[in-house]
Amino acid sequence: FWWSSRSQRELNFPEILWRFFYELTMDASALSVALKRVRLKKNKEVNDRSAPMTKAGLEKKDLDQYYKDVQDTYVESWEPLLTEKGLTFRTAYVPMDKKEAEAMVKAYEAYEKLSEEEQKGKHFDKFYTMLLKNPTFLKMQETLQKQIDSCLNLFKCEKVFVKGSSRSAKDAVIELPNMTADFESRCQRVRKQKGKGGECDLNSGVVSLLGAGKDAMSGTSAQYFLQLFVRSERIYQDMTLALEMEEFKSGWAIREWVDVDIGMEFRGFIYRRKFCALCQYDYLVKVKDLQDSKKRQDIKSRIKNFYADSVAPALHREGSPFQSYVADFAIDTTGKCWIIELNPYQESTDGAMFSWATEKTILSTGMSVRACMHECACVHVCVMLCLRLSQRGNGLKQQ
Repeated sequence: FWWSSRSQRELNFPEILWRFFYELTMDASALSVALKRVRLKKNKEVNDRSAPMTKAGLEKKDLDQYYKDVQDTYVESWEPLLTEKGLTFRTAYVPMDKKEAEAMVKAYEAYEKLSEEEQKGKHFDKFYTMLLKNPTFLKMQETLQKQIDSCLNLFKCEKVFVKGSSRSAKDAVIELPNMTADFESRCQRVRKQKGKGGECDLNSGVVSLLGAGKDAMSGTSAQYFLQLFVRSERIYQDMTLALEMEEFKSGWAIREWVDVDIGMEFRGFIYRRKFCALCQYDYLVKVKDLQDSKKRQDIKSRIKNFYADSVAPALHREGSPFQSYVADFAIDTTGKCWIIELNPYQESTDGAMFSWATEKTILSTGMSVRACMHECACVHVCVMLCLRLSQRGNGLKQQ
C-alpha cells in the first residue's frame, strides 16, 4: 500500500526498507489499532457522530480507559520515580499548551499537503521557515532550544534525545539525509571488516539500518527535532489524541543520550504487577550474544532481577497507577541496565515477538523469553523486492 501510493517517487532502497520495517514492527497507529481491537457492540440507537467519545460505535468507558492507559505511561508520570534511583535516563521537560499542540497538528497537516519534491531539501527548509512566522511555533522552538542547552550542560553529554510525552518521531528519521548517509557508511564499514570482496550481508545491513535510525534520533538543535516532529505521523497522532482528552496533557521530554547497541533492547510485559514475558525488541535481526542459551539466560536473569529489586519497588508505591504495562529495557555498552520507557498494556502497543491475538495467555500469566534465532523470511522477500525495484529505477545501485 505504501509503495503503490508513492509510485512516482524516486526509488530509494534504504527508505523502502525502513518503511517496511516501520510498518511491520512499530506501533504505527496506536489509536486506530486500539479502536479496531476494542470490543464493538451492536447499537440499535442512532449515534451522534459529532460526540467526541462515541467513535466507531465504541462506548465512552472504552475510550476513557484507553485514554487513561496512555496518560498513565506518559514519560512525565513514571520517569521521576525511576530517575531518583538511577534506573532511567535523566530527563527535563518543556510543557506544552493546547495552542502549541494545535500548531503542531496544523504543521503536520500542511506538510502532508506538500508534493514529494516540496517535502525535501531546500523546499522543506522554505516550508519550515514559513512555520516560524507563526509566533507560537517560533516561541516553541526558542523555549525548546534553551532547555536543550541547559540539559547538555547539566547532563554533561554531547547530545540528547527529544520525544513527545507518549512517543518519539522515529517514523520520520528516514526523511533526514544524515540517516541515509550513516546507513551507507555503516554498510561500508562492514565490507571493509570482511576484507577484499567482502559484502554486507542481510543481517548486517538490517543492523546498520536500525543503528543509523536510532542515532538519527539524537541531536543538539531544537530546529533539528522540530523539523523531525513536523514530519512525524506518530507525533501528529499523539498530539491529536491529547487534544481529544478531557484533560489536556502533553509536552516535550529531553532525555540524556545513552549508547545502546542494536539487539540490547528488550520488551517486557507486566500484567497486574507480574513480569510475564520478555523478548528481543529489534527482533528482525540476529544478535550474537542472544544465540547462546547461557547468555540469554544471563540476560533474562539480569533484567528480571533489575525489575524485581529496583524498578518494581520504585513504581509500585501506594496509590500508584502502574498495574499493567509494557516496559522497554536496555543494557548499555557498559553493561548497565535501564528502563527506556513504559507503554500501555494495550494491543495498540507492538507485541514484538509475541502475538496479542494468539498469545494473550502468555502475556498475562507466565515468564516467557524469546530471541531472534534466524533471519525472518519476510525480510528476505522485502529485500529481494526492493532490489528488483531499485534495478528499474534511474540506475540506482544495489546497497
